[in-house]
Amino acid sequence: MMMKKKSFNELLSIDDDDKKIIEMIEKDPDITHSDIAKEIEKSQPAVGARIIKLERKHLLTKQVGFNIKKVDIKVSIAYISTKDVDKIVEKIEDCPFINHAFKISGEYNLLCFITASDLQTIERLIDLCFRRDKDVINVKTSILIESIHDFVVPIDFQIENFDGRYCSPQCSLADEVKYKFKVEDLEKEE
Repeated sequence: MMMKKKSFNELLSIDDDDKKIIEMIEKDPDITHSDIAKEIEKSQPAVGARIIKLERKHLLTKQVGFNIKKVDIKVSIAYISTKDVDKIVEKIEDCPFINHAFKISGEYNLLCFITASDLQTIERLIDLCFRRDKDVINVKTSILIESIHDFVVPIDFQIENFDGRYCSPQCSLADEVKYKFKVEDLEKEE
């Protein structure tokens, strides 16, 4: 006997009008409540109340950042296999270079989106944060060539202060000398 597949309406506890509101705002985030009201044949205050309800349910959220489809920011996707995923997550939680991180299943148990102005910085950061960590088994990276769809990435401007040793004053590595790049090594590269 096959299980009945649940619809999005059932999974998210929404109705068709809510779904239409979400679709319209996804297509045009600046659409007015009045325009939505005309489309779904409800009053403007009713639309406003539905939008508030959808926001409270985390079905409508705002993301501020760079659309990587439209700006020249370098993005690497790093797959990390770790002995202790929670330990690595704790280490990278406040990293200004890591915009999105996910625990995943399979050979690799962590997926990170890493952004910077150049690929050398991304490579140095991956080496610093992951390859030198005794809890990391393997790291596989890919460079994003082009975004097919709009994809907004929050950018922390602290990344401009990266000195090759650690990413920011709050970096979990700032006090761990064993992970820092030696200043002499950085000078040799220049």
